[in-house]
Amino acid sequence: MAFLREDTADDLEMIVDSSVYFVATHYRMSIPQVLAMSSAEFEQSFVWAAAAKQIESEKLNEQNNEMKNKTDIASTKRKGDPFPFE
Repeated sequence: MAFLREDTADDLEMIVDSSVYFVATHYRMSIPQVLAMSSAEFEQSFVWAAAAKQIESEKLNEQNNEMKNKTDIASTKRKGDPFPFE
């Protein structure tokens, strides 16, 4: 099982590259700009970007749930009436 194996250098490199890309896309920066950050700046930027994504995701889920509650399907409002083709 691959998920139980220990991290390799390639896995760590992919994690770092993904994190750099995540920060770059969130802040609309170039990869070289992100790589030029100090480790403290990068860490703070990563945490804030992750928090912003989490809040965005929660709001989207909330909006989706609200829309699901407001959506009516015409056939469910008929309650007991037979369909015309029955």
